[in-house]
Amino acid sequence: MTDSDESLGARFATALAEGDLERATEINRLVPLHDLMRQTVVAREEHSLTMTMELSDAVRGAAAGTIHGGILATFADVVAAAALTGAYDGESELPVTTDLHVRYYRQPRSGPLTAEARVVHRGRRLLSTECAITDAEARVLARTTATYMIVPF
Repeated sequence: MTDSDESLGARFATALAEGDLERATEINRLVPLHDLMRQTVVAREEHSLTMTMELSDAVRGAAAGTIHGGILATFADVVAAAALTGAYDGESELPVTTDLHVRYYRQPRSGPLTAEARVVHRGRRLLSTECAITDAEARVLARTTATYMIVPF
């Protein structure tokens, strides 16, 4: 099997398992939106994952100095789903978001933004996460809880 034959999820999982965060970042950025958001994998532990994201005009809100709320929700969803890596069979299964609750607190003062997600529940088919997004000054911008269903593909 070649890289092109494996799913992105399986390739991402392999890179994380090998501790190759640079390769995991490259694979993650093969999704055009993730590349636009300039997401970078910076840390991985057994049940958690941390990524950063650049602040740029591509992700800003309607006013200068703001970030679009949907981008924060997307960032949290991506990082939380990535934190699930290894909790399911990446060769034949995929986590699908079934519920995402976002609490917004403030706009960033500076970037990059950091999202830290951790798995808080692992059932047979449902997994739950918590995620916090902070700015470069470690101010919490948003917190999320999410549930994912593991489905075969």
